[in-house]
Amino acid sequence: MIVRSGGNKRRKPLGERLVESGQITAQQLRFALQEQSRTGRLLGEILIANNFTSESAIASMVTMQAGDSYDDLTDIEVPREVLQLLPETFIRKRHVLPLWTDNESIRVAMVDTFDVEAIDDVARVTNRDVVVVGCPRSAFLDLVRRLFDSAEARSSRFEGAVKNAARSISDLAEGDQTAIITLVNEIITRGVLMGATDIHIQPEEAVVHIRYRVDGVMREGDTIPKEVQAAVESRLKVMARLDISEKRIPQDGRIEQQIEGRCIDLRISTVPALAGENIVLRLLDRAKVAVRLEELGLTPAHRQMFREAVSRPHGLILMTGPTGSGKTTTLYSGLMEINALERNVMTLEDPVEYRMSVIRQTQVNAKAGYTFATGLRALLRQDPDVILVGEMRDPETSDLAIRASMTGHLVLSTLHTNDASSALPRLIDMGVAPYLLPSTLIAVVAQRLVRRPCKHCMRPYTPAVEEFESFSREPHEGNFVTVEGCNRCYGTGYSGQLPLVEFLNMNQEVGELVMARASAADIYQAAMASGMRDLRMDGYEKAVQGLTTLAEVQRVAERRLAVRTGHAPERNKG
Repeated sequence: MIVRSGGNKRRKPLGERLVESGQITAQQLRFALQEQSRTGRLLGEILIANNFTSESAIASMVTMQAGDSYDDLTDIEVPREVLQLLPETFIRKRHVLPLWTDNESIRVAMVDTFDVEAIDDVARVTNRDVVVVGCPRSAFLDLVRRLFDSAEARSSRFEGAVKNAARSISDLAEGDQTAIITLVNEIITRGVLMGATDIHIQPEEAVVHIRYRVDGVMREGDTIPKEVQAAVESRLKVMARLDISEKRIPQDGRIEQQIEGRCIDLRISTVPALAGENIVLRLLDRAKVAVRLEELGLTPAHRQMFREAVSRPHGLILMTGPTGSGKTTTLYSGLMEINALERNVMTLEDPVEYRMSVIRQTQVNAKAGYTFATGLRALLRQDPDVILVGEMRDPETSDLAIRASMTGHLVLSTLHTNDASSALPRLIDMGVAPYLLPSTLIAVVAQRLVRRPCKHCMRPYTPAVEEFESFSREPHEGNFVTVEGCNRCYGTGYSGQLPLVEFLNMNQEVGELVMARASAADIYQAAMASGMRDLRMDGYEKAVQGLTTLAEVQRVAERRLAVRTGHAPERNKG
């Protein structure tokens, strides 16, 4: 028997219900229906992919339409005896998870609450009435991974794969590479489950180290025997269609892999090293959806500044920071503030990180001669209103971007500098005429990523006097936290990231300094006098709110003020 938590309701189409509830506009629905007719994809899938609404909003609406309750599965614990009521294979395949039970009924979370066959199977297997709770797919998968993919289970699987691979080396001449394939798949899968952005395969004299970059920090993984190294290298090269016989020069390639129901793009880079080839895999999740500006972690003031910047009809907005600092993510959040159904938005990227059908996206191909410069020239002939250029790498691209912003286009791009003020002299060094910048540049936004405290092991914390002094502050009250580490955060104490931001608006004083070819230090001082908050200040305020830790801010945001001005900063009383 199925027990519904609500009464029967007249079923309106999902799109109509979302429009009525204010989740999407009628224009967005028309576009999504056209895409559905063209591609055959699910309506909800299209709405989420184009960031018209969120997955949780879709799941909640579908659940209410079925007459069920809804749960986002936040902070939920499932007793082991309840989890064992359904087979793991059934839970993963049918997306049904038992949450609670008594002698008569069982409460299950389901991604698709209309899957009556799965509900009937639960009732038959458990011999209980079934109470259905809807949930988002991503939250369901995350919870299932946490419940079934413990660190111990992962380590056991990995150790088994390594042993099988080592045993099979003698059989490789006979063509039996099954164990090597399994081992390589396990290395990649572990990276995906950990949320890694990069997997490093680093050979030493005696062993090969596997390391993962998670939340911007390198994390030690496992080691594999030296005798397996060559087979692993060859397998990865075969997957990426590289030359397996060439070990003297660097090679770059690409792999597409289905992992845990997700399509993952892997960019592979090999470099010859003393103990063998060093291999790095960059992981890009095709299903990754750009986050909304409200979800990034910006302060209300910075959100407002960014909204005002992207609402301008023309001009240039620059994001600066090192590789992996979230520049592209922030720029895409800005694009989401633009009505792409009324304006022609185009991107030129390397690679495309977020896929949005409503935005025309192109990817550079240097081998084919399609560079940022040639691509930008082509895009300007496509009648764009807004252009996102992945990176201003050379003088030609920079000049084209500046001139595009002068001719009625809004241009968003990235530049590799340490802070916002350094971007202006950098552009001039790249050949941009100083007199063009005050009239075309809207803002420069520098960014770094700090880790968020794990909500399961963080605790309140009172900083020492010395910690306040390191930020030139007097001791004061706040929601400071520190972390301990637990099994949910792999013992690191952190889970997820948020940005520290330095927002430099172009104003008259900054413009005059640019025209005079002033130094980055002078521009920095003028911007600070105009109200800019540097990365360290933004980080400190987020630590006061408990959004990160002082230790994280110290790690990421260097203490630069004394170096720039030549004197120690005055102490701020908070």
